[in-house]
Amino acid sequence: MIKVTSILAIGVVAAISASCANNPTGSTTAQSPAAQRDYELLSGTWQLTRGVDNGTPVPANVARNTILITDRNTFRFPKASRAGTSSAGHFTINPDTRPKQVDSIAEGGPNAGQVSRGIYEIPDPTHQRACFGPPGGPRPTEFTSTPGSHRILQYWTKIGPVPSQ
Repeated sequence: MIKVTSILAIGVVAAISASCANNPTGSTTAQSPAAQRDYELLSGTWQLTRGVDNGTPVPANVARNTILITDRNTFRFPKASRAGTSSAGHFTINPDTRPKQVDSIAEGGPNAGQVSRGIYEIPDPTHQRACFGPPGGPRPTEFTSTPGSHRILQYWTKIGPVPSQ
């Protein structure tokens, strides 16, 4: 059985992928047209539809309850995490690589300030997937999470726009 910490960590890292679009400071300088496009596509409210953490599938009831909100280069969860993971952070993307790259930084929790390197893809405007290596670890090169890989793989569906705060 997956520990709650690992499950919630999926949400934090997934949030990164769902909201990645700018540089960490939130400025909009030097954004490529591809980054601008991905920013528009990734901003919104997302539900985790499927996840795999270090080779172990995320239970369906956990996925149904994992919601993240991304707005430009920031992410947050509507409810605070209770397992010591960050409930907010920021990220950067590089859509000009194959696969596209994302780097996420949690603002709190045990991995605060560490970079989680990942890859992402947006097959259509309402779906995305991402795969992240462990904080401080190498970037995955494919969308897989096998036992011992310490990778987190997520599939997300957009369920709405960015809500007003």
